[in-house]
Amino acid sequence: MKSITSVVFLVLCIFAAVQQLQSAKILAIIPTPSYSHQIPYRQLWLELHKRGHEIVLVTANPIPGMNATTFRQIDIGTSYGIIRQMDFVKFRFEGLDWLAFEENYLFDFSDLMANEVLNHTDMKRLYEPNSNEEFDVVMAEMLLVPSIYAFAHRFNAPMIGLSSLGLLAFNEHVLGGIVLPSHEYTWEMEANVGLQQPFWKRLWNYVSLWRSIYKVHHNLLPRQQRIVETYFGPSVPPMLDILKNISVIFINQADPITPAKPKLANMITFTSFHVSDNLTPLPEDLKRFMDNAKEGFIYFSLGSNAMSSDLPKETLQVFKDVFSKLPYKIVWKFEKDMPGKPDNVFIGKWLPQQTILAHPNIKLFIYQGGVQSSEEAVHFTVPLLGFPVLADQDYQVLRMEALGVAKRLEITTVTRDELNSAIRELLSNKVYKERMIELKKKVNDNPYDMVSHLVWWTEYVIRYKGAPHLRSSLVDQPWYQRCDMDIVVFLTVLSVLIISNVTGIIAKLVVRSYKQYQVLSGTQKQKIS
Repeated sequence: MKSITSVVFLVLCIFAAVQQLQSAKILAIIPTPSYSHQIPYRQLWLELHKRGHEIVLVTANPIPGMNATTFRQIDIGTSYGIIRQMDFVKFRFEGLDWLAFEENYLFDFSDLMANEVLNHTDMKRLYEPNSNEEFDVVMAEMLLVPSIYAFAHRFNAPMIGLSSLGLLAFNEHVLGGIVLPSHEYTWEMEANVGLQQPFWKRLWNYVSLWRSIYKVHHNLLPRQQRIVETYFGPSVPPMLDILKNISVIFINQADPITPAKPKLANMITFTSFHVSDNLTPLPEDLKRFMDNAKEGFIYFSLGSNAMSSDLPKETLQVFKDVFSKLPYKIVWKFEKDMPGKPDNVFIGKWLPQQTILAHPNIKLFIYQGGVQSSEEAVHFTVPLLGFPVLADQDYQVLRMEALGVAKRLEITTVTRDELNSAIRELLSNKVYKERMIELKKKVNDNPYDMVSHLVWWTEYVIRYKGAPHLRSSLVDQPWYQRCDMDIVVFLTVLSVLIISNVTGIIAKLVVRSYKQYQVLSGTQKQKIS
């Protein structure tokens, strides 16, 4: 009996040792203080942890109830104080587009976020020179805080990029992708994209986007480099070089929803990780309100960053007037008290969105165009009315409209007639619901489990200490050579010179012939006379 026990114990010890050898240490950093930037990757962190990997997660929204020994979380939630000072609704009404917001606000905000991460006491313990910490891979958000890429250098680990809202044109350019200023995918251009844009609009897009990329290169990157050197010392390499050597990129986007364009070889897409089967229970008063909505109800939310309560009084009155005359009930995420609230409206500062969208009485979702909200609407097959406010939301709403599952209105100019007409069209025309059901089928029709797929790629990068073979060779080419622009310019100049010279020769021949003709004509006249 003792021998059997000893054998079992030995096998368990060997198994534990093998598991320990197979486990890896992963550092994941999401510096942006926005819930929508954190939530898409939670299932990935949890699955990696479940498979025995040790996680250190730097986040503004820690996951509750995790084992602090094998799943350490560094809370940088104090950075929410920065973003809460921004009134995104006001920016929309002032006509501030994304590129202007990026230059006027986001670069400074990026510096603050970088310092929030690098100056955090727990982070300093990780990267200080005498630290014994080691990591097998660094996962870093790829937005506009490139200073966090320094951790890949500090721990001599391969880097995996993370993006919850497509790939920025700057990152696309640096990684050897194709930058298309007027393509639907290029969300930085907001509503100025599309297949049928006139020449002057495309020219404006081209100049604006490349100016933005230039600004990131020559303004943001040097600033972030100085911040990194303050904490890591002058020996740290340029952040641009670290970014160029990224292994793979995990991008939260559903391919059936996303406009097709050439993708980088190391770009891995996924969708809807945050959609939960275990829905948050409804508050009793809200549950009664929705259950009693015999004609159905409409859900209205501008998300977590834009606040409905920040809308101008005139715009609020438009919504209240239209809602009060509808035969439907309205569930409205509204962050303050609402004077003159219609009787058919229920307001709440925070609402369990997925549970609301899953309710059988829901008819329509009025939203701001967030990625996760779009994914949830598709999952629960709820037609959409979009009022984009900031960043990629114009792109998201326009795309959902192009797919025939939504309508788009401009919140700064919406009228009662426009709002009422759009709502009644979406609710009376069954085609929107039918298309949404079909879209859900396409989104969910995958050859593999997406969470496991990303776990496999993470472990692949760990096993081979990177994936340089997936790196685009265009990274090392000057920008003008990527599309043979120097050749195009050369051939254009050469063609102009040839055409102008040939034209000049022809013109001279014509003039000479005309002069000879005049001379001959004059000679003949003299003979006749």
